[in-house]
Amino acid sequence: MSNGLDTAFFAERFGLRGLTAIVTGAGSGLGRQAARTLAATGAHIALLGRRPEPLQETAELIAEAGGMARTFPVDVADQEAVRLALDAIQQSMPQLWALVNNAGVGGRAALLDVDEKMFDRVFDVNTKAALLMSTAFARRLIERQLPGRIINICSLAAQTHSRYLGIYGASKAALEHLTRTMAHEWACHGINVNAISPGFIETDINRAMFQTPAGRKIVDSLPRQRLGTPEALDGVLLTLASPASAFMTGSTLAVDDGQRFSIG
Repeated sequence: MSNGLDTAFFAERFGLRGLTAIVTGAGSGLGRQAARTLAATGAHIALLGRRPEPLQETAELIAEAGGMARTFPVDVADQEAVRLALDAIQQSMPQLWALVNNAGVGGRAALLDVDEKMFDRVFDVNTKAALLMSTAFARRLIERQLPGRIINICSLAAQTHSRYLGIYGASKAALEHLTRTMAHEWACHGINVNAISPGFIETDINRAMFQTPAGRKIVDSLPRQRLGTPEALDGVLLTLASPASAFMTGSTLAVDDGQRFSIG
């Protein structure tokens, strides 16, 4: 006898077959993993990023697993470029459903060493780009009276105070605030907006740093003395991107292994 928790149950609540999910910063790390995870639900994935080659590598990985993806090289901090990219996605892919604002850059420096160029770069990519992508995405859904999901990738640094991460943390804190405002303004349109706040996640970009004495000291200070992997975000991402999150909006979900308790 079936208890109702069969494959149809999960396909209905977590499947994205026939829908399009957009992932920014999809050429590596968290963005690449997010794209692969959403592709596994049956979604068509639009891969956005500045460099074509890494995007193509992600697309090939998705295709090898039986998924569907297209690449759209774009500077997501450029409003006109974002508009053109969204137009191209809308014209060439199935119904828009989810947006994952993952594109981001680091900004490790003491405040006295932060110049205008560094400040602008960090906020352009980490905050402005997410706003431009989200408004362009939401506008298209609202025009067609379609529901959708927006997931902003924030950071543990937004809620703690670590030396040398002041500007980076501020840019992610601003994104958390925008998440709540987007959720409030677009709730009446059926667009749910939430954020994921990862802790220390090991990727190709930071692996060498965590192998240094200073990096190992950071890991040793954590409650479980371990780093996360990009796959650690899969469960929360799948929930927030799916119809199962219909009653969730305006939240920031920590995926940090309790690391926030040992920082700040």
